[in-house]
Amino acid sequence: MYRPTNIYYMNTIECNQKCTKCSHWKYKDNADRLPTEKIVKGIKSIPTANELCIVGGEPLLFKNEVYEILEEISDTEIRTVVITNGVPMDKSFIDTVSKYNIHIVVSIDTMDSEFWKFVRGTNSYDKVIQNFEYASTALTPVQLSIQSVLSKETEPYMSEVAEYANSKNVYHSIQDYISEGFEGAWTETEHKQAQIPDNGQQCFAADRNLSIVQNGDVYTCFQQTWIDGCQKPIGNLNEQSMNEILDSTYTQLVSEKMRVCNLSCKVLKCNTKS
Repeated sequence: MYRPTNIYYMNTIECNQKCTKCSHWKYKDNADRLPTEKIVKGIKSIPTANELCIVGGEPLLFKNEVYEILEEISDTEIRTVVITNGVPMDKSFIDTVSKYNIHIVVSIDTMDSEFWKFVRGTNSYDKVIQNFEYASTALTPVQLSIQSVLSKETEPYMSEVAEYANSKNVYHSIQDYISEGFEGAWTETEHKQAQIPDNGQQCFAADRNLSIVQNGDVYTCFQQTWIDGCQKPIGNLNEQSMNEILDSTYTQLVSEKMRVCNLSCKVLKCNTKS
């Protein structure tokens, strides 16, 4: 029986930036949104769940949905992580969510305002830094962090981002850039956190992660479709209960294949041991 602890919800593929590291911003959601009550019911029906990570696109394009989810699961021990580019993370948002069991991860890959324009495809530096400055005063250090993506283009800027994070007393994580699935223009570094191929290293997302997308489709992870024979979702919350999805024979098959898969996405943070 598949009993995940880390739930990922991609509530949109749409984005308000034009980052050169990916091409998600070029696309629009092409299906009706999963009703919020169904995502909440699905999450709360997993007794092992301890963390919900809301990602995009830019998840804060749908702030009201985030507010509703936070409120509906506030009677649980589940921590909600929101990964944002920081543009919609204004004072009103921070003040609203600060009372919840939340952790906000802000994507910052450089402190150079000119290089920022290349990274984001927009001139949003001042807005993001202004929002982050306020967040760092209104939230506790356990509620806020910075994440950077390491590529050959961004590598010279990592130390300055780390210094900024340290000055704000927040954690700074670095994720290796991979080209597969993101269709971006960045270049992978040669020194990854995991050696590929390495059949001896299990993907730590196996039996731990569950990913839900905006139309209700459920996957073990967002890269599940890269695994041979695992292209279809393990279920859809518009049509099935979470227990039906997790207890299916197909879900067990996907789980078994994940334990031995050897894809380059092993270097992503969602696949690391924690």
